[in-house]
Amino acid sequence: MTMDEKIAFWRDAMQMAKDRGIDVYWFTWNTFLFGAEGKHGLSRAQPDENMIRYFRASVRETVKTYPLLAGIGITAGEVMGGDLAGRTKEQWLWQTYGEGIRDALKDEPGRTFRMIHRLHQTDLDEILREWKDYPGPLDFSYKYAVAHMYASTRPKFIDPLLEVFPKDLRTWLTARNDDVYSFRWGDPAFARGFIAKMPGAEVVRGFYMGPDGYCWGREAMDLEPESPRQLVIQKQWFSFMLWGQLSYDPTLSDSHFERVLAARFPEAPADKLLAAWSAASRVFPEITRFFWGNIDLKWLPEACLSHPKVKGFYTVRHFVAGDAMPGEKNINIREWREGVMNRAAFEDAITPPQVAKNLRRYAETALRGAAELRPRQGANKELRLTLGDIESFGHIGNYYAAKIEAACELALYDATAETGRQEAAIGHLQEALSHWKRYAESYTRQYGQPLLYNRVGWVDIPKLAGNVAADIQIARDWQPESVAAPPARKSGKGGIFSQ
Repeated sequence: MTMDEKIAFWRDAMQMAKDRGIDVYWFTWNTFLFGAEGKHGLSRAQPDENMIRYFRASVRETVKTYPLLAGIGITAGEVMGGDLAGRTKEQWLWQTYGEGIRDALKDEPGRTFRMIHRLHQTDLDEILREWKDYPGPLDFSYKYAVAHMYASTRPKFIDPLLEVFPKDLRTWLTARNDDVYSFRWGDPAFARGFIAKMPGAEVVRGFYMGPDGYCWGREAMDLEPESPRQLVIQKQWFSFMLWGQLSYDPTLSDSHFERVLAARFPEAPADKLLAAWSAASRVFPEITRFFWGNIDLKWLPEACLSHPKVKGFYTVRHFVAGDAMPGEKNINIREWREGVMNRAAFEDAITPPQVAKNLRRYAETALRGAAELRPRQGANKELRLTLGDIESFGHIGNYYAAKIEAACELALYDATAETGRQEAAIGHLQEALSHWKRYAESYTRQYGQPLLYNRVGWVDIPKLAGNVAADIQIARDWQPESVAAPPARKSGKGGIFSQ
């Protein structure tokens, strides 16, 4: 495409959006030069005055070129360390984006152009100081659940911000979904709780959701693709409908969504389908609250995986040493072991064995429901594939349950040297391997492998069975007293600008 063709395309896209009541914003991570690197003396390694002029002019022309662009989102975090031509990050951002927008609006004094400034890795007071002359609405954005919206219905990370946030400003909540890429998710109770527990309109402008590790364009993994391939919003229609409708009315009941399912899948009893689907969809929130990796690089629950430079596949030893989600009632395995050894009461804490029990319950409900509905699917391809996703959730739920139980036994064996604990752990891990094989079979019945994801790299579910099997040998080779005591509990609130 030529530059003129690209401009025409985006103008058409923005017009289509406007005609449907949708405003378009562009979010840009900053100081990246991409195709301009090395041209006209521009160098990311030397962000000099010339680079400031270039960014300011680029922002100005972007705003002028797209009269339907509603605003821009920026961050002060991405690759902005070190020298910025003698400026702080906020000074640099104001002199490029702020001044560029002001330059463009001089010719359109009546135009409203919203700036959405991400709060992480910056300072609220400095933002307010440097952006005091911004000629339009200035909002903020906050990674509400870091990278995992499918974990807690009320993440606590934002609480310190709520204590200091100015009363006359508003923030958007970024609900990052780096949890569910492959499967059709559908639990109205979770979505309803997540939305209802958000901070109120006195602080929040709204929320937007989306993944970093997977593009919501056309799906690219189905083994029985439509032609052309489905848009992700078509494949995962029920999930998008839940979040959209409940955002407008969180009081919508399950019976409402049962009627929707009855119309979509007349072959299946809607109440049984929703029960199985909801239980299946609770597997990832349950495991992610227990085994927390805050950013997308650190945790992909579909594969028990992180980026190779983090941990790669999470072994049973990682589970023994892992941490729970901050601010939740979950306790990790080392904390649980300490309580068991000291005969302490856990009061209202959610222990690792309870997590395993919950996972088994969700898995049983999902798998039993899918099995009961299979004879009714007939020729309905979408219902067949939806039941396949429910089964996959169920199998990996059973895998995580067995793995947690094994990790608990190993933690106690580590402290007591009782060989019966080690033998029990080996038994749980052998069971976990059988569940993973069922998971891989269910997964690959519908989805191709391997798949390259933006944040964790290559994912090959059947091949990972080798890693799952290696856990058994880890248990056999385990030496007591190799796991340190848990550190003191950190505050569940976390830092305001750290993620």
